[in-house]
Amino acid sequence: MVIHIRYHFKWEKILFAALMLGLTARVIAQPLPQLIDSALLQQPELMALEKEYQAALERAPQVSQLPNPEVGVGGFPLPVETRLGPQLIRLGATQGFPWPGTLPGRAELENTKAKALYEQIAARALELRYELEQAYYQLYAIEKRQDILRRNLPLIESLEATALAKVESGKGSTADVLRVQIRREELQQELVILEREALKPLATINRLLQRTPATKIQMVDELGPAQLPFRQDSLLVAIRRTHPKLRQLNWQQEAARQALRLNELDGKPSFGLGADYIFVGPRNDANLNANGRDIVQLRASVSLPIYREKFEAKEREEQLKIAALDNRKQDLNHRFEATIAQAYADFETARLRLDLYERQRRLTQSAIAILQEAYSTQGRSFDELLRLESELIEYDLKRLNAVVAGHLAVARINQLLWDQ
Repeated sequence: MVIHIRYHFKWEKILFAALMLGLTARVIAQPLPQLIDSALLQQPELMALEKEYQAALERAPQVSQLPNPEVGVGGFPLPVETRLGPQLIRLGATQGFPWPGTLPGRAELENTKAKALYEQIAARALELRYELEQAYYQLYAIEKRQDILRRNLPLIESLEATALAKVESGKGSTADVLRVQIRREELQQELVILEREALKPLATINRLLQRTPATKIQMVDELGPAQLPFRQDSLLVAIRRTHPKLRQLNWQQEAARQALRLNELDGKPSFGLGADYIFVGPRNDANLNANGRDIVQLRASVSLPIYREKFEAKEREEQLKIAALDNRKQDLNHRFEATIAQAYADFETARLRLDLYERQRRLTQSAIAILQEAYSTQGRSFDELLRLESELIEYDLKRLNAVVAGHLAVARINQLLWDQ
């Protein structure tokens, strides 16, 4: 089916452009917590890990069953003669039994391995949440940077108009006009560059939300200074208790300990019980009591694990696993300590810079007001005025960067906290 769109008038072109914009750039208005919840609920990677965990739970029923019974049948090409007649056919069945406790131990081991796998879901969810928060704050910084530049463009244009008026009155220099025009074009070009830069964090957000790359995100109106709702001295204690990666290592160590206990049980004898039923044919050469009576034979067997090297090697293997996991936990704790220290340092640095930039911005605004009056009346200090206008923009941008840096520091700490 081909749709032909014909338009000849200006209003039709505008309507067509608006429709296309609406189709390719839908705006989704959702705060960050809702975006995180939505991303985690429909993330294919988390769904895959969940299914792998459910599949791992199905291992316990597979290993906790008795071995299959053996059923056999045998014939006698040369029948064995007995007093009551020749043996014709033998039917037998045997059931093996491991040492008591072995089967429940195998099931417990597989369930513990599944629990370790389950912690991967929570650990990956924390990483995805942090990835989304990073992209969200990056996008916020870009969009607010654009707002700052757009807000300051009229100031630059006003300064340009003042410089032109001074030139026309013969009291100004054309160089002043050119300098302010260069600054205006620089801001306009920066806006175009930022528009392209915004596509990168936006693509990350939409990938995590399973949306098309063109879907726009409506940001919050204004981020205030970040707050740390936890104390640094108690933070590491909570992380050691709740972080999924540490819990995963703990479950893996528990699985190794259970494997050691199971190895001891596997090193015990196993048993077998069986029965044979032998069909006996009647004798034709004698008339005996119970002539041709069949035979029932009961059997019992014991499997003795006398070759011990494999059990000793298995014990060494699991002990080494436990020691290696201790080293991994130690390394992970050191990493968490460093991350917390760095995040708190970044947060404090952002707070100090925010205070500094706000004070400098107020002072710069006061200096600009004085210089604007001097330039308007006397035509002096244009270079200083243009420099201060640029510094005012830089202070706004630095203040924005400090606010975002504070929120990113909090996000790095939140990455280590799992709220069960």
